[in-house]
Amino acid sequence: MCTFFVALCLCVPFSRLFAQSLVIADAVTHQPVAHASLYTKEDGRFHSCVSNEQGAATVTFQWQKLTVSHLNYEQRVLRSSHPSSDTVFLQPRYRDVGQVVVTNREPEWIRRCLKQVVRHKDNLYYGQESEERFEYHTQSLGTNSIYRMRLTGMLRHKSPRHKHYAILPDTAGIVAADSTRLTDTSNLRRMLYEDFIADLDNGFIRHHRFYANYEYQGQSANEIELRFRSPKNVDDYGTLVIDTLRYTIVKAYRHTGTKTNRQERIDGLMYRMAQVFGYRIDTFIRDYRVSYAYRSDSTLYPAVVSYKLVYGGRDGDHDKSKEEFQEQTGGGFPNMEATLSLAPLSFPEGDTNVISSIETASGAVGGASWVSLPPSWYIKYNTEADRQKEIELSSLPATFSIYEEE
Repeated sequence: MCTFFVALCLCVPFSRLFAQSLVIADAVTHQPVAHASLYTKEDGRFHSCVSNEQGAATVTFQWQKLTVSHLNYEQRVLRSSHPSSDTVFLQPRYRDVGQVVVTNREPEWIRRCLKQVVRHKDNLYYGQESEERFEYHTQSLGTNSIYRMRLTGMLRHKSPRHKHYAILPDTAGIVAADSTRLTDTSNLRRMLYEDFIADLDNGFIRHHRFYANYEYQGQSANEIELRFRSPKNVDDYGTLVIDTLRYTIVKAYRHTGTKTNRQERIDGLMYRMAQVFGYRIDTFIRDYRVSYAYRSDSTLYPAVVSYKLVYGGRDGDHDKSKEEFQEQTGGGFPNMEATLSLAPLSFPEGDTNVISSIETASGAVGGASWVSLPPSWYIKYNTEADRQKEIELSSLPATFSIYEEE
């Protein structure tokens, strides 16, 4: 028997006894930064808010030290509840190299080249049965709570032999504002299964327009940056760097908003059924950035991934079994960010990798064995087996500590 569940995100109303307006902006372009996190811990209680699409944030709690963060920017800490300016500038972590010069029309070679990438991607990105060391960080922010987890170990890629990704956990640490001790692998699974290359198919090419930036300076002369956008959905755009000699994508960034994500990430029938039970998705925004690295056999893997999800829904059905399931699997956070770094098992001499040091898998937490990672979900029917798998993934051995001010 199947039970219907949704990835529910809970919101708690703010107190209006105190209100302060701040604008979060890019320090280089001065453009507003949407969905930046502002949070503090005062007198043992955690408080937070998020900037809107115009970068505006209404702080409704007293603070002495306020952290302002966003996955794409350097974190900043304010140390007075009365700052000299109402605008908070964040330094970007990612910036294009060189002047951006984009052609006004799409060159004919682009689609031919991208179709070659699609033709060979299964062999180049998913055909290799391999294992890499990994380091995963995730942060989830709610109105009155924060959750962080760091997980390290070995990652086994899906391949013709293995249907799912799998991990061999090594170390796991949780920091939370309360006694929550659940391990959260949902963003890890999203980064793996919602990979840019997985999304890149002939339909993606057909439904987007591409523009070449010939001034881009890559690792080789064969690399060209392409800007893309959907002429149908204005909330779908990004960039990719293509190696025109090898027919590979080496870097990519994609932003998708609520309209696009409803169409691509959620089965239409499932959503219509959820609406019958009173569920609505108000916000569904996704940012995905990835850099791929070559293995010695010229296949590629996602070496560095960053992922941001802003997800807000309303549920008119207070089913106790659903609420229990959310508690067991750590649901309820509307603002999530995560990073994933992968490194080969052995490093070439002189190679500096994004993971400087990580314990060997033989020291896995609690003598752990390989744990299969099924795809994550937003709305689906869950069988009892699905429920038990989610609970298992939420119960990996981990150390725990209470969040303290940074």
